[in-house]
Amino acid sequence: MKIKDRLLLGVVAGLGGNLVKLSIGGIAKRKGFAEINGPEKAAGMLIPPHRLGDPLGKAAGYLADSVVASIIGILFTYALSVTGKEKAALKGALIGQASWAALYGALCTMGATQAQPVSPKTVLSELVGHTAYGALTAYLIARLGDPDLFTGKVPLSASPVRLTR
Repeated sequence: MKIKDRLLLGVVAGLGGNLVKLSIGGIAKRKGFAEINGPEKAAGMLIPPHRLGDPLGKAAGYLADSVVASIIGILFTYALSVTGKEKAALKGALIGQASWAALYGALCTMGATQAQPVSPKTVLSELVGHTAYGALTAYLIARLGDPDLFTGKVPLSASPVRLTR
């Protein structure tokens, strides 16, 4: 059974893709390759840096990171609805890298989060994680989504409910 609702599909695929990003970020941090990970960066948008290690601070980070992953998954779904699902993983990897540049480059530089990486290794490990996130998210969208979602037309409705006159 395929998912027909673009919003639901984007959330499911975004959370699925986020699992690989979280795994990469967690491994990078445990191995000393990264100083902070995505959830800590996301928590830094909501709470002060000294609270990032608290259990509730970590929970806030994972929730915020999951919300962002879901929203980007929805955007991916709409992008693939217009461009088609051919080469979805490649398109997703590129969109993942673009979201990395936007979220980590532009927004963080403007002060969107109080948690800042110090080393280039941290930033590069997040690039790898976002690339994998994008590739898997787009793959899941193409695999789980109903073929009728990928017509190449600009979707004007967020759900399969159709208004008739």
